[in-house]
Amino acid sequence: MFVLYVFILYNNMNNINLKKDIIKITYLTKDYEFEKELYENILDLPTQLRHKIYIICMRLYWRDYIPLTSKVPSWYKYSIHQENLLFKARVNNIHFLHLPCNTLNQYKKYIVGCQCYHCLYCVDEDEKILKQAKNCILPEYFNEIVPYTESKWNDREDIFMKDNTIHYGLPIFNPYYDIEDKIMNETLQFTTYE
Repeated sequence: MFVLYVFILYNNMNNINLKKDIIKITYLTKDYEFEKELYENILDLPTQLRHKIYIICMRLYWRDYIPLTSKVPSWYKYSIHQENLLFKARVNNIHFLHLPCNTLNQYKKYIVGCQCYHCLYCVDEDEKILKQAKNCILPEYFNEIVPYTESKWNDREDIFMKDNTIHYGLPIFNPYYDIEDKIMNETLQFTTYE
């Protein structure tokens, strides 16, 4: 049942001193104003017709209403952007620390195998070769230069268990990417310095 509080207000319309009756109805903490004539005409209608009009109006209202739980969340667009960024990092062999959301450019250091702009073009070639050689000689070198984490982003590929067997998935980050790329494209020649 509706709780209606009806107030008769007097309002001056168009700066004329004629007083026009307006009815103010408060329903669910919202105020609605109707002309008294319209309100009385609605009350003159048969009860069943008023109920039908109410049902039709409510159906039209709920047809246009979208509840908050069914709306797309405000963070969803950024979430899609972040997922694309992580996927492209895996495909292009860019280390997780060198993504734009993780490290500022002035704080980036060379990470063996990373193919980001900083590691490809902003690092001295001698430093790259030295670190790549250390990575080839000492397999644990990569784990020493990159901070330890329990997440998957320092692993070479996804590893998951299914039916008590280990399965390998997509590659995540390959620290030997630079060396493997050179081996595939050209022959390497090592020299000794005395």
